[in-house]
Amino acid sequence: MEMSSTLNEMGYTHTEADHVVFVRPSPDITPDIITLYVDDMGQISESLECILQDKVELSKHYQMTDLGKMSWILGIRVDRDREKGTIALSQENFIKEILERHGMSDSCPISTPALANEHLAKLESPEISAKSYQRALGALMYPMLGTHPDLGYAIAALGHHATNPGPDHQRALERVFRYLRATSGKQLVFGQGTLGGSTLLGYTDTNWASDVNDRKSTSGYVFKLAGAAVSWSSKKQTSITLSSTEVEYIAGAHTAKEAIWLRQLLSELGLNTSSPTILHIDNQSAIAIARNPEFHDRTKHIDVRYHFLRQVVEDKSIELAYIPTGDQVADALTKGLPPASFGKFREEMGVRYPN
Repeated sequence: MEMSSTLNEMGYTHTEADHVVFVRPSPDITPDIITLYVDDMGQISESLECILQDKVELSKHYQMTDLGKMSWILGIRVDRDREKGTIALSQENFIKEILERHGMSDSCPISTPALANEHLAKLESPEISAKSYQRALGALMYPMLGTHPDLGYAIAALGHHATNPGPDHQRALERVFRYLRATSGKQLVFGQGTLGGSTLLGYTDTNWASDVNDRKSTSGYVFKLAGAAVSWSSKKQTSITLSSTEVEYIAGAHTAKEAIWLRQLLSELGLNTSSPTILHIDNQSAIAIARNPEFHDRTKHIDVRYHFLRQVVEDKSIELAYIPTGDQVADALTKGLPPASFGKFREEMGVRYPN
């Protein structure tokens, strides 16, 4: 890659965690950082002089447009309030655009993207246009991936029926649009101390045997940094589990893999990762199994790959901590919740109106 060679000549090397993130040692705690995505680039440095020098050097090799201080990136608006110490990410313009495109601009707003205790039945053949359903679902993917972790469960659940959708699935899909109409102005707001002083926190949860079609479970996780979500997932597990303890243990193993990757990336970006990352679980038995290898009779049928959780706990990369279900942020990524609970967890994930 030509850009990589240019950046290497400028003293940058790509991180092992993500090859489109480049770092260069600097006298400050945080290294100089350049991020790439196709033909978009972002620069981070403690020194404005270094940024300006890099721009001059890059302009010798490429035709560039200097957009100055970052205010937009990949369709996401970036608002920085130096006095309050916050950075807010918003996709309000994109959300309004897809609401209009799909005829939902005047729809009735609603407070949650999915009904509590809703179970969507699987169909053997489509009863509505699958292409229209898929287009609408695809339009919702970008907000979910970019700034709205609160959409994670709803989008994942609807995705299971993309091949054979029916009227119930369409109504559930339209509910997500109605929810976005009510919350399009909310932003993903970071800001609790400086980024270098922030601590990565993880939450993992599972809704056991929640899919009425195959009795598989839905797992979710979210990692927070500087007061807001930086990584999240909602996904149906691939195998049927025999207990809530087993399903939470398996979910913890999947979440631990993401934690290890995040720890490597943050370390390469100059953050201190010497202390274990706290992973919050609301199942005491799953925590005990991860800490105690003598629970053989209860775990001998569990695939060996899931005992990765036990390994990272033993080497002190991860520390498991019990959290009551009422405070388990990842609960919002495993099922539909009542408005009060959902609103609480949404706020905890950093999706809010800036103060």
